Amino acid sequence: MSAALLSLSHLSTKLFGIDRTVRMFQWLGERTRVKPRPDRAPTQDIATRALHGLNGLPMRIECLDQAIAVWFSLNRHGHPAFLKIGMRLSPLSGHAWVTCGDEVFIKTPGMEDFSVVAAYDPFTTLVTTPVEPASPAPDRAQVR
Repeated sequence: MSAALLSLSHLSTKLFGIDRTVRMFQWLGERTRVKPRPDRAPTQDIATRALHGLNGLPMRIECLDQAIAVWFSLNRHGHPAFLKIGMRLSPLSGHAWVTCGDEVFIKTPGMEDFSVVAAYDPFTTLVTTPVEPASPAPDRAQVR
């Protein structure tokens, strides 16, 4: 599944952009969330599994797509993870990474030099509020 997840992230960010891709993964994650277990998998294991298919793909998967896959997998397994995108000016470059508690995934040298320009929160639990039923339209025979 990791190769499919990485490929989907890669194609989606190229075709639809970052915001739409993240919203799609949030939507997908809410619907495919793994049921919480008392012995849930450690974050490092989940992140490693999310990137397992990286070397088998014919295209180059950049840090953004890796971070989206790890962010999706961690949140899906009940670990509240944040997706962060940062820039640095000298030398001009960008990087995407994931934080979950005190852990950082998709690291690069000099990460302390990056300023966060975009951040995406963990998935939220969908809360549905009951909608009041609309009052029925008055019958034309009754209206005078």
